[in-house]
Amino acid sequence: MEKVLYVDDEPEVRQIAQEILTKEGYEVILAKDGQEALELAMSQGPDLIILDYFMPPGLNGDEVCRQLKKQEETKSIPIIMVTAHPSEKEKSLGAGAIDFITKPVEKLDLLVRIRSALKIRHINNELQKIIAYIAELEKKIE
Repeated sequence: MEKVLYVDDEPEVRQIAQEILTKEGYEVILAKDGQEALELAMSQGPDLIILDYFMPPGLNGDEVCRQLKKQEETKSIPIIMVTAHPSEKEKSLGAGAIDFITKPVEKLDLLVRIRSALKIRHINNELQKIIAYIAELEKKIE
């Protein structure tokens, strides 16, 4: 079962996301702010993070994304940013998010983007294994 960390400061949004994602077979971890998101990302090792751009007070999604991408343990976790304003889309991608969803979030759009992000993660993981295997073979040849 793949783990999705959903981060939003609005309790209703988190509850709806949990219901939708749980029904689709995902294990859902919820965070109410940026600090909790950082802690849960480190301790729970999610396969994907969905991150609201605006989360007052404290760290916003942009800052959380940047911090996660700096950490060795979390830098390979794909992040989808949720934003209400088109101007934040470019900032989201610049911070390290691989995709963004515009609010209000539609269920189908959310699920399609989650599936795509997780496929990309699986492909990247397989690619890393192949690269490591090739490096091992090169050492044996030398």
